[in-house]
Amino acid sequence: MRAVFPDLPLYVVSEFPPAGTGLHWVRYRGSLRENLARCRSAFRGKSIRLAGVLLVPNVPFRRMRLLALLLAPLYFLAVNENLNDFMLRPASLPAIARHFAWRIGNFIRWHLSKEGFPKEGTWSGRLQPRPPHPGPTKAAIYPGRAATGKPRVLIASAYLPFPLSHGGAVRIHNLTSRAAADWDQILVCFTETGAPPPPELLDIFVEVVLVRRVGSHSVASTNRPEVVEEFASPAFRDALRLAAREWQPVIAQLEFTHMAQYAPDCAPASTILVEHDITFDLYRQMAATSDDWDLHRELKRWQKFETSAWRKMACVVTMSAKDQALIQGTRAVTLPNGVDLNRFRVLPNKPEPRRILFVGSFSHLPNLMALAFFLDEAWPQVRAGVPDAQFHIIAGANHEYFLEHHSHQIQVNLNQPGVEVEGFVADVRPAYERAAVVIAPLVASAGTNLKILEAMACGRPVVSTSAGVNGIDLTPGIDFILVHTGAEMAEAIVRLLAAPEACERLSAAGRRRVEESYGWDEIARRQSELYRKLIVPVSALSNPTASPPHPKPHKP
Repeated sequence: MRAVFPDLPLYVVSEFPPAGTGLHWVRYRGSLRENLARCRSAFRGKSIRLAGVLLVPNVPFRRMRLLALLLAPLYFLAVNENLNDFMLRPASLPAIARHFAWRIGNFIRWHLSKEGFPKEGTWSGRLQPRPPHPGPTKAAIYPGRAATGKPRVLIASAYLPFPLSHGGAVRIHNLTSRAAADWDQILVCFTETGAPPPPELLDIFVEVVLVRRVGSHSVASTNRPEVVEEFASPAFRDALRLAAREWQPVIAQLEFTHMAQYAPDCAPASTILVEHDITFDLYRQMAATSDDWDLHRELKRWQKFETSAWRKMACVVTMSAKDQALIQGTRAVTLPNGVDLNRFRVLPNKPEPRRILFVGSFSHLPNLMALAFFLDEAWPQVRAGVPDAQFHIIAGANHEYFLEHHSHQIQVNLNQPGVEVEGFVADVRPAYERAAVVIAPLVASAGTNLKILEAMACGRPVVSTSAGVNGIDLTPGIDFILVHTGAEMAEAIVRLLAAPEACERLSAAGRRRVEESYGWDEIARRQSELYRKLIVPVSALSNPTASPPHPKPHKP
C-alpha cells in the first residue's frame, strides 16, 4: 500500500495496534455497526484512495473485510495469501476468476485427497475424550485476622488495595487499615495473578476472597461501558453472594464506578458506591477536546450506567463537593482523599536542583493526556530556560503496554532530552526527595489527585493546572502555583528552579494545608460515622455485636 501511494497517509483497521511508524490505527472491536461508525468518524472529511483487505481462509474477519467494501466499493482491493490482487472492476475479471478457481481447487484437493481425511481405523482414537485441563480455580478464600464480633463491612474492589500501585489502592488501604479497629471487614476482590494476598491485607481483613479475572481484548458488545463488561464476572457475583450470606455484613462498599453492577448481590446490607471519580464527567472533559468516536460513545454509555447506578445505592461517596453536586437520586456525601502524614513527612535532604517530577499511571488516559500537553507545550521552553533540567516520570505498572494501548487516542513523545521514565515503584518517597518541583499538568480530571497531597506532605512545591488540583481546597499562589497554559507552566517551573526561597515558602504552606484538612485519620472517622448512620435494622442484622458466623474452613 505504501509502495503504491507513498505520499498518502496509511490507516490500518485491526484489533491490535500495528507495528511500524507513520501509521494511523483504527481499532476494530464490537459489532459491524459500531466499527462502521468508528471508521466513518476516523475518515470524516477524507476520501479513500485504496481500501485493501487480505482474503485469508479460515480467519474469522469477514465483517472486517466487508467494512472496506462498504466504505470504498470502487477502490476495494483484495489480496490473497499468494499476494495476487484484484479490484472490483471489469478489467479484474480474469484475476477474480483465477482466484476463485484456485480457491475451489484447494477446497477439492483438501476434501478429496487422502491427506484430507483421517486414515481408516483412526476415528475412535481421534474422538476419545480428554480430561479437562487442570486450570486455576475461579476463586480462593483466605482467612485473615481473628473476627472480633464487631459489625461487619463487606468491601468489593476491582483491584487489590495492596501494593499501593495507584491512587485507589492508597485510599482503600489507608481507610480499611484504620476501620479495622471498629469493624470486622471482608474483602472480595479481583486478581489477575492468582497469587495469595499479601500479609498487609490479611492483617486488616478477617477474610479475603480473590476472584481470578481472565482478561480478553474482545468483550461483549452491549449498551454498557466497556470497562463494566470487562469486570462482569459470574464467579465474582457468586463470591459476593456467598460472603454476604455467611458474614451478614451491615454495610457493603463497592469501590470504583464499574463495580456498581454488583449492588444486588450484596443484599440486604446497605450498599455504598465509592466514586473515586465521576466517570462520565471525566469522559465529558476528554470528549470536549477530541473527536474520537470511542470517547463519545463511552461518554453516552457511562452517563446512562452511572446515573442509573446511583439510584440503587443507599449512599454514594465522592471525593469532592464538586463531584457530590453531580449526584442525583440518592444520598451523597464527600469523603475526600487524604495522605498518610506519618509516612509522608517533610524531607530533610535537599532536592536535586534541576529535577522535575510527575507521578501518574499510564493505565489512566488523562495522565497520558497530561504528559502529551506538558512535553509538547511546556518542556521545550523549560529546557530552553534550564538546559540541564531533568524530567522524571513514574508511569506505573506495565506502562509500555498502556502507552501502546492508548496510542490511537493520544501520542506521547517520550524520546526527548532530559526525560526519564520509570515504571512501578513500591515506595515513591525517594522520588519526592530528589524532586525540586512536582507538576500536575492535567487537562481533564475527576475525583482528586492523591499525588498532589503526597508531594505537599513531603514539602515539595507543586505547579498544577486547575484540573490537576480538582476537588482539593487549595489557595493558588500560597499552597501551590496555578497555571493555565503550557507557556505559563514552563515559566513557573523555570522561576521556581531559580528561587529556592520561593520553593521553601510553598513547601511550608503546602504541608500546613494537608495537616489541617487531609489526614487519613479524620477521613476514616467520618467514614465510620457514615457507616453507623446507614446500618439497616434487619432482623438478621439486628444484633451487630453477635458472634460472627463460622463458615466451613476453606483451603486457598
